[in-house]
Amino acid sequence: MAVSVIAVAANTLRSVNTPLGYVIEVVQAPRYGAVWGTGSLASGTGERIVPSLTVLVERSGPIEITAFVAIVVATRGVMLWHQESGPRWKEEFERVRSPRDWSLTRREWALLVGGYLLLALACYREAVAIAHVAG
Repeated sequence: MAVSVIAVAANTLRSVNTPLGYVIEVVQAPRYGAVWGTGSLASGTGERIVPSLTVLVERSGPIEITAFVAIVVATRGVMLWHQESGPRWKEEFERVRSPRDWSLTRREWALLVGGYLLLALACYREAVAIAHVAG
């Protein structure tokens, strides 16, 4: 949940046409799976990781990443600060909107709710897997 809130908050900043939440997700997803993950993106026996499509249905990692992507995409319109052009490290952000201007369409609400439901499902599956290992 905390990562999704951070990503939604990051969407308030947009550089050119890219919401910062998109950048966070592109960086966060591989790091989460490779470095911090509990094997939720891997499938294998022993120490060797075997690539397999069963990862998509047997592990919670792909579901979590899909949920985060859905949440970030659904909230891409919550921009407050915008940077017109690059280079991005030189140009300042200009305030272009207020939180009172925020609104989500029905599709965005459906995507946001669906993303959080997927996240809840992934967390449940991960908890069951950890409980099974821990006994």
